[in-house]
Amino acid sequence: MSVREQNLYDRIVENARLFRDKPAFTFRDRSLSFGEYLEQVNQISHGLLLSGLKKGERIAILMDNNLEYMLIYGACAQTGLIAVGINTRTSADEMKLFLEKIEPEMIIFEQKYEDAAKELKKSFSSMRLISNGESSLHAKPFAELIDPNQSPLDHLPSPGADEGLIIIATAATDGVAKGALLSHRNILTSNLLSIAEYGKSNIQGYLAVLPLFHVSSVGGSMATFHLGGHTVIMSKFEPAEVVKNIDHYRLTYFSSFPPILENVLNAASEKKSSLESLKMVSGIEFGPANIERLHQESKAEYWLGFGQTETMGFVTYCPSKERPGSAGRPSLLNSVAVVDEYDRPLAPGEEGEIVVRGENVFLQYWGMEDTTEHTLRNGWHHCGDIGKFDEEGYLWYVKPKEDKELIKTGGENVYPGEVETVLLKHPEIEKCVVIGVASEKWGRTVKAICQLKAGATLTFDEVAGFVGEHIAGYKKPKIIEFVKNLPEKDGKVDRSKVKELYE
Repeated sequence: MSVREQNLYDRIVENARLFRDKPAFTFRDRSLSFGEYLEQVNQISHGLLLSGLKKGERIAILMDNNLEYMLIYGACAQTGLIAVGINTRTSADEMKLFLEKIEPEMIIFEQKYEDAAKELKKSFSSMRLISNGESSLHAKPFAELIDPNQSPLDHLPSPGADEGLIIIATAATDGVAKGALLSHRNILTSNLLSIAEYGKSNIQGYLAVLPLFHVSSVGGSMATFHLGGHTVIMSKFEPAEVVKNIDHYRLTYFSSFPPILENVLNAASEKKSSLESLKMVSGIEFGPANIERLHQESKAEYWLGFGQTETMGFVTYCPSKERPGSAGRPSLLNSVAVVDEYDRPLAPGEEGEIVVRGENVFLQYWGMEDTTEHTLRNGWHHCGDIGKFDEEGYLWYVKPKEDKELIKTGGENVYPGEVETVLLKHPEIEKCVVIGVASEKWGRTVKAICQLKAGATLTFDEVAGFVGEHIAGYKKPKIIEFVKNLPEKDGKVDRSKVKELYE
């Protein structure tokens, strides 16, 4: 590694020196200080290498949030292994499709996901199963990966700043989630942006309530760690527990997607908590009502922004009071532009595709060279979203590009084509179109318009249940409309007309 580089593990070592006895991570009744975190990362690193894993190989993680998640991330930072967070809300079939290009050497799973892990093993015969719990006939226990003596190794890798560290699943444009490979430099840059944009005092205590396979939760946890702050990890979202943790640990911020903020404010009201320590909430919120409630019912400020998994989080920032409804201004380390179809910059007020340049832009979609090259063409990361700048340089998000057709529902991404593929497997459905429609609770929700075969009859429950057997529950249509004939144009379903009629 170059003298002018630093990787994430260097930060772990430095923080153990600077903040040795300060709490770094807490999960339920377990806490690790910065010194203890380094020690346990080293023990797991040695154990992984002694097990035969080599730099660049992938470890899949199939768990809810816990301390082991962060320890595995740290061990991968030291060893040059690549951690792959699996969305636990997806089906075993979806997990398999996501992992096919990644080809993990090992999967570390929580016992509640053992059936899915065993199903995945059928497709990846050389993949080793490791249970974060009791051992079984199918898996070795995670404890066996820990080398408490840190046995001498012939060579301990030192990954460079531009080598991969984490793969996070992102949008499934063709029915299969892409794996965005993020480097040490990506993560460290994102950390520094959070510190610079939000301010040190705002991010001293983070509540990791979103899943640790999600870029927002990874980013918040890593930025807080970088600064020497305390991250409290929750395995799942429970509004009353969120309020309890914020008040007990004096936490200063958390990341939110609808309807998290609303439910937290409701729980705080019920518990008569003013969330006194809370200084900020960041994320995506549809409509001003909950943001206004946050400002009225606490001292915290809501921060807006635009970003993606591929950019390791936000690339534009601003407090919501500064320019309500906008996505903020470009960060200190990013160039952000709005361009036409030829990548020519557009004037303020003109709508075009949002493109980004900076050291937080991902390395590649794993195993998808052509897609990566297209996305990173002409020296820009093409976000696939339409936006515009105003005269003062604030970015305004407008919609996804037509070829992307993304439905953002409660912080999750759903592609119409993925849902349509499943719907058309039903023997009674002739044609269908899936669109996003406005939802007060979720921002957008999934609606399916279905044309049935002659003489067929179906109910909402029958269709939704069928979809839920094949893909994640959050992708199921919440609204289903049965129509006699879908509009057509040139022999194909006219999607624009469908949106006009049924959105």
